[in-house]
Formats: sequence, structure tokens, C-alpha cells
Amino acid sequence: MRLHGFRRWSAAIPTGAALLLSVFGLYPLANRLSDGDAAQWYPHALAFWFVFGGLLLVVLVALSRWLPRRMDTLWRAASASVLRMPTSAFLGAVALFTFVAAAAIATICFGRQPHNADEVAQLFHAKILLSGRLALPPDPNPEFFGMDNMIDVGKWYSQFPVGGPALLALGVALDAAWLLNPLLLALTVVSLHEFARRAYGEAVARAAALLLALCPFALFMAASFMNHMPVLWLASVSMAQVAAWTDAERPRDSFRTAATIGLALGAAFTIRPLDAIVVAAVIGGMQLTQMRRNKARVGSIVCEVVAGLIPLAALFSVNMRTTGAPLRLGYEVLYGNAHQLGFHVDPYGTLHSPLRALVFASKYLLELNLFAFEWPLPAMAIVIAGLLALRAPTKWDYFLIALLVAQVVAYALYWHDGSFRGPRFLFTALPAVVIFAARAPFAVADVTRGVTRRVVLFALPVCVLFAWLAYGFSDSVPGRIRMYRRASPVGRVDAVTLARDASLHHALVFVNEGREARNLHYLWTLGLGRGDAARVMVSASSCAVRLSIDDEEKLTTVRAAGRLARLVRGALAHDQSSSSAIPELCAADDRLDEKGSASYAPFFPANSIDANGRIGGDVVYVLELGAHDEVLRARFGDRRWYRFGQLRARGDSLPTLMPYKP
Repeated sequence: MRLHGFRRWSAAIPTGAALLLSVFGLYPLANRLSDGDAAQWYPHALAFWFVFGGLLLVVLVALSRWLPRRMDTLWRAASASVLRMPTSAFLGAVALFTFVAAAAIATICFGRQPHNADEVAQLFHAKILLSGRLALPPDPNPEFFGMDNMIDVGKWYSQFPVGGPALLALGVALDAAWLLNPLLLALTVVSLHEFARRAYGEAVARAAALLLALCPFALFMAASFMNHMPVLWLASVSMAQVAAWTDAERPRDSFRTAATIGLALGAAFTIRPLDAIVVAAVIGGMQLTQMRRNKARVGSIVCEVVAGLIPLAALFSVNMRTTGAPLRLGYEVLYGNAHQLGFHVDPYGTLHSPLRALVFASKYLLELNLFAFEWPLPAMAIVIAGLLALRAPTKWDYFLIALLVAQVVAYALYWHDGSFRGPRFLFTALPAVVIFAARAPFAVADVTRGVTRRVVLFALPVCVLFAWLAYGFSDSVPGRIRMYRRASPVGRVDAVTLARDASLHHALVFVNEGREARNLHYLWTLGLGRGDAARVMVSASSCAVRLSIDDEEKLTTVRAAGRLARLVRGALAHDQSSSSAIPELCAADDRLDEKGSASYAPFFPANSIDANGRIGGDVVYVLELGAHDEVLRARFGDRRWYRFGQLRARGDSLPTLMPYKP
């Protein structure tokens, strides 16, 4: 009786998950809880889904009624052609497409350059590791090299666990760091196929592999230098191996797969600890349920734990030599306890409350509808339909549900709003979304027939074709490529190519990011943490903040205590000043920015590190800080000075490299 009750309860899990996903991933709960601010794009997307998704379904219904035999013949022929291919040929072709597509997007949209502070910090950290050090000594002029997510107090390194920069260092050493993530996505396709094949059979496995290869969210993330991609690959490896572990009949196979799981999850922890913990918890839960039936596998679990401790030991050793404690991560060095999970005031002074966590959870799932596949039907609707159609859910359905839900909950508890080319904090759970989407037509087709069955089977392939071929639509893969390409042409500038084309040698290049960036770097130089500096920046106008910074710098004695309060108070006082004349300090900032600006992101990691652990090399790239630039004369006065960021003529779209003129 107890077992029967458990089975009835567990059979309801997919339905419960579907209801949760409906509330958080289809109904715009995030907007209801935030007065429409969380997902402002949702009304547009909803209209797009109703109009074009509805039209797509109407056309499919009509074709299914008028041409039923042809539809059935076409489906059988298409399915047979995909399944007829040898597995090695199929996977090779799909993986190759994935690699080429991601590499092409990295070149066309992003110029093979970093666009996010996370990417920049980890690329520079990779160079630190290649210099033979775990960290550099602080630079004598840190304000000129200030970059978010970099720790520059005591030692100079990024906030990220060493695993991500270490992996990037392999690519940097080969001068092909931009190809690392496309390669890992191609390998992820292979691992995802292996997991889905063992869990659901070859048909679902091939559908899932194709969907991942054609998933814009995955391709755009793989076209970056972000550390989400290595963790997705390692998670997919561990998933494939846990499926093999459950199938293993010989102890040798159990030990081998368990060791691989441990190494993969341990390595993932050295890159993104929270994601690794989520995946490890879900995999561990699966393995515990299997051990109840076969206690002989206990030894393989011990092997798994030992294997997982190997990369963790390396991380803890590096932490000891950088952050000062084995379990202390760089995030905590930069932000303190405010970086931790849970409900508290975040590093920027905002309360992360249960209500905010619900907004984050709903926002991330809503974004999957749009960014995951660019379909004219919401992705969550497909997933939900597949879950509701399940009549005999398997252990792998529970496994994937747990992976998706655990990832959402974990990052709802995290204070930062993580969006980068999509809901990046759910990227590690993408295998669950892809497999459920791939399985949905099969699951729904099993419980339907006639016109409905034909519509269900053809809806997904037609959505994929629309997403990739609807060139004139903004809500499509071509539309998203156009958007990214047009967004920041300055961000695609390659520092190495720029120096080569301009024949720069023994040069110093100043990059003007604008007044806001200068203020931020001045605040960091005054010793304010990243969060406190951000609070000052939003307290008053840019000019008022700059004047308050100048007042603080003029103090005859250094008084770090109370500096944040003084800066905010001073900025507010300057903002409330009745003077109509623009102070000369602000006027000078205006004049500098009127000439143009550029992003420092592609330039900072292009700097070289000399034998003494200092920034050196033939060309050095620094931030433009106005009159303060002159402090670098003593250090770089023998070099030729240039500026990058100025426009040669009014109306130019790209800045130009020009000789430096004070």
C-alpha cells in the first residue's frame, strides 16, 4: 500500500512541475510583482506568439486536414532519413555544425572580443596564470587598469575561481581562446546525445542533439568567453556518465563512470561552484535511489567522491595562496558576506527579499521562452505540454525536473540579476529544457491521434525552420544576429589588429570610456569597494559625483573612515547647488567626451605581463582619466602616447587612434 501511494505521488510530479512552470514561466508573474519592470518585452513577445504562433498552428491544422497522407508520408520519410544515418556520422555532422555556427557568430556578431566584465576579468586572469603566477602584485597606478570583477588590493587577480581562467589559459596560449567555447558546445552535443539515448532512446537523443545545435541561446553563449559554457559541458559529461553508471553491470564500469562523474563535477566546482553543487545534488539524489536497489555500488560512490576531491584540492590550494583561506572565494574578497546566497542587503545596498527572489525566478523562466530557441511559440509552453502528456514518467523525467527546478531555486536565492544573451543563470539547466522540448512531440503524439497528432509532430520542426529562416523578423535567429552586430561596433575592435595596422611600437594607448567610467575608477582608487562605489554613482549627477571625488582627494589627511558617507553627502550638496555655471572640472569632462569614447573591454586583457609581474610589453593600454593622465609620465614617458575613442569627424561611427594631445 505504501509503495503504491508513493508511485501515485511520484507520478504527479510532472503535472506539478508543469503547473509551476505555467505560473512562473508562462504567466508573467515577474511583471505582476514588479509593476511590469522585470520583463518589459513580454507584451511584445505575447503578441508575436499569438499572431505568428497562432498562424503557424492554423496552417498546420489545415494541412493536416486536407493532406493527411502526405503529412504522414513526409513525417515518416524525414524521421527515417535522420535515424538511418550511422550514429558517428550523425553526431560528427551535428557537432561540426555547432562548432562552425558558434565560431561564425563569435566573429560576425562579437569580433572575437570580450563584451562583458566577466569575460574581460577571466581573460586577464588567464594571462596572469600564463605568466607563471597565481596573482600579480598590485599595480602602482591601479586607477588606469581598473576593471570590474578584478581584485587589486594586496594581490591582483579576478574574483572568479581559478578553474575558468585556467581553462581559458589553454586557449590564450594557442592564440585561439575564442574557439574554446564553440568547441565545448560541440562536445556538449555529443554528451547530451549519449545521456538522452540511454534515458529515452535514439529518436529523442537525435532530436535533442539537433535542438541543442540549433539553440540560439547556446550558440550565442558559446560565442563568448563566459565560464557558463565549460560548466555546461562538464554537467553534460556527468549526466551521460550517471546514465551509464545506472546501466553498468560490471563493477569495473561502475567505478570508471563514477570516477568520471567525480572529476567532472569537481572541475565544474572550480569554475562555477553553485552550478556544480546543484548538479552534484541532483546526480547524488539519483545515485542514492539506485543504491537502494544495488548496495554493491557503494564502493563506486567512494571512488566518485575521491575523484571529485582532486580538483577541489587544487582549488583550495590556490585559494590559500590568493584569498587567504581554502574555502574563501574571490567573490567574498570583493564583496564580503553580502555576496552570499539568501535574503539580505546585497553589495549594492538593495535588499534581496523573498519577493525579489520570486521575481528573479519568474523572469529567468520567462526569458527562456524568448531567448532559448527564438520560436514563434513559447518554449515553456512546449515543455509544459510534454510534461502534461507523460503517462508513465521515468526516473530520468524526475531527474531533469529536479535539475531545472533546483537551478531556478538556487539562482532565485542569489542577489544578482543574471542576464547575458539570455538567462545565463539557467544555462546549466539547458539540457533539461532541450530534452523536454525534444521529447514533447513524442509524448503528446503518444496520447493523441489524427489531426492533433500531425500538428504536434510538425509544430517543433516548423518552429525551428521559422526561427532560422525568418530573415525579416527581429524575433528570429537572423534578427538576433543583426541586433548583436549593430549593438556595439566599437566592442568588436581588436587591440592587436589595431596596433599592427597602425604600426604601433613602444606605445601607450589611452582608451576613453567616458565620464561615468572615470568617476567609477576614481572611486575605486579612493578605496571604495565595487558596491559602495556604485551607491555613490547613483546618489547624484555625474558632475556632482566628480566634484565630490575632487573634494575628497583634496583632504590634507587621509581619512578612510566615513568616506562613503562624505562622498554621498558631498555629491548631494553639489547637486543642490544653485549655481548655473558648469564647474571647470565638469566642463573638461564634457570636452573630452564630446570627442568620442570607446570600450576598454577589448583592450585590458590585451596587455602583456612582464617578468616582474607588471604591465609591460610593446603596447600598453590604459584608461583615459583626463588631466590625471600626467602621473604616468614618470612610468611611461619614454613611449609614444595615443588616444583611442575620439571620432575623426562628426558623424563617424567608429573611433580612431590618434596622437595624444594634452
